Amino acid sequence: MKQWLTLLITFLLTVSITACSNTEDSKSEQPVDKEPTNEAVNMIANDEKIIEMLKKKGEIPEDASQEEITKALQKYLKNKAPGPGTLKDEKEKQNYINKLKEEIQKNNKE
Repeated sequence: MKQWLTLLITFLLTVSITACSNTEDSKSEQPVDKEPTNEAVNMIANDEKIIEMLKKKGEIPEDASQEEITKALQKYLKNKAPGPGTLKDEKEKQNYINKLKEEIQKNNKE
């Protein structure tokens, strides 16, 4: 479990650093909290649920290595992500994220 948490935190930090480096207004950057926020914890939990779902579907073997799991998770998230310029505003982005969360929860109940 500790390895999963370390892997997911590393993944999330990489994503957040990449996202922060792509912002246009770097002057308004806020200092980064040292402790994970509720949002980060929820993202880790969602990643774990996605991994479980992928294992149930047989897309990730039960005995897969951390590298295989990470690649499968990234592939899944990349395929689910909308293309650039398809979502025009934050409200649409939030609606898209909420739909993905609902889909994940629905798939986990099956």
